[in-house]
Amino acid sequence: MGLDIKETTMTSDKNKTKDELIKELKALKKKFKEHTTSFEKECKVRGRTEEELRLAQVIIDNSPVILFRRMAGDKPRLVYVSDNIRQMGYTAQEFMEERITFREIVNPDDMDRVAEEIKQYTDDDVEEYTQFYRIMTKDGQIRWVEDQTSVVRDADGNKIFNQGLLVDITSRKLAEEEVRKSEEKFRRIVETAGEGFILMVEDLTIIDVNEAYCRLLGYS
Repeated sequence: MGLDIKETTMTSDKNKTKDELIKELKALKKKFKEHTTSFEKECKVRGRTEEELRLAQVIIDNSPVILFRRMAGDKPRLVYVSDNIRQMGYTAQEFMEERITFREIVNPDDMDRVAEEIKQYTDDDVEEYTQFYRIMTKDGQIRWVEDQTSVVRDADGNKIFNQGLLVDITSRKLAEEEVRKSEEKFRRIVETAGEGFILMVEDLTIIDVNEAYCRLLGYS
């Protein structure tokens, strides 16, 4: 953007009257003001957009949610992963340059299941799906993640990308494991107890009972 010199330059014709020169000067001044206003608006829009992008990047960088996008098809390849993948010890650049692939960081014990699930979702043409599996951090730690993936299509309806987010749910998984262990411990105590045990809800429906209680009443 800039002033068109051919359109805006005042002529130096000595035959022009003073009034004509003043009129031309005013026209030039008006055109310059229009260009300046337009430029200022453009700068404001550009500045606001850049500020919004910077803010969004700060939010992503400090978020536990990792964003990703990979090519669809038989040879999936990451084309984007947010910089906060560093919380797993890796850098986005390592994935972009294919020095490491996402498949390599999935826990080997989960890999076959994850691959089979993805194949099934693809065969069924599922648009959105969620998976749970473990990944290995760069320093060897095991982290549980929730993978929420959706399909991106082109104008003709062809799949071009799979994109989504990864959430570290390790703390939740550990808490669930503690609850499970606690329930198993409680179950062992109840089952081996000599005293009868019965558990009912508010309407007196029996939802649990141990063998000792059954023996007391003679029912199974």
